[in-house]
Amino acid sequence: MTDLVLQSPAASKDDPFQLSLEITQLKTLLDERRAELAALQDELREFRARYTDVVGSRLAELAEIERAIKEMEARVTKNDAGDEEPEASELFEREANASAFPPEQSLRKLFWSIAKLFHPDRAADEREAERRHQIMAEASRAYTEGDAERLTLMLGDDDLQFYCATARLADDADDLAARLMSLKEELRTLEFGIKRTRQDGLYKLKLAVDEDATRGRDMLTEMAARIRKQIVQTRYRLEQID
Repeated sequence: MTDLVLQSPAASKDDPFQLSLEITQLKTLLDERRAELAALQDELREFRARYTDVVGSRLAELAEIERAIKEMEARVTKNDAGDEEPEASELFEREANASAFPPEQSLRKLFWSIAKLFHPDRAADEREAERRHQIMAEASRAYTEGDAERLTLMLGDDDLQFYCATARLADDADDLAARLMSLKEELRTLEFGIKRTRQDGLYKLKLAVDEDATRGRDMLTEMAARIRKQIVQTRYRLEQID
């Protein structure tokens, strides 16, 4: 339905009836898209809370133990090595690591690449600045959550440039053509939000969890059980090193 409306021949400015008809169609579609986006966002919020409760805290505990193991192993390796010359493989690994970006730096580089393209200061007017602000807000969330995949997707998304494009409205606020253009802009904004929500990695996991639930499985509970086993194993490894 969206494509039919947005790709239909432009209504003539001299045909108020045609303009009014298209405006009515767009308003109906906008109501549908608002409801769809609100539902998606509610689903994602509820799933995020459940995921954090069932899986997230255990993943954090496992990561902490693994970090402690790496620190202990590094100290043991350093003490055992003494003043011995490093092997060629170790030298190669050091050089490779030195030339690679640390995870935090890679994430920061992605974020600033997005900022260069979509910062609100680059907007032509206030309406475009508002859309750019929405993109930067999403990029900030991805950066805070350490989601490099989402930042990479945003950086390579050609649709974002189109989303930022500003429509030039007529000066007359009562102009039906201007009203029609404004509604189309709002529709693009909503559909952009729907697209980004559906591309969210956590939302994709939610879909997989829901699909498994139809088969009588609880994927999150199974994930949590596997992580608990890993925690027990990694704690044992840490005790052996200590």
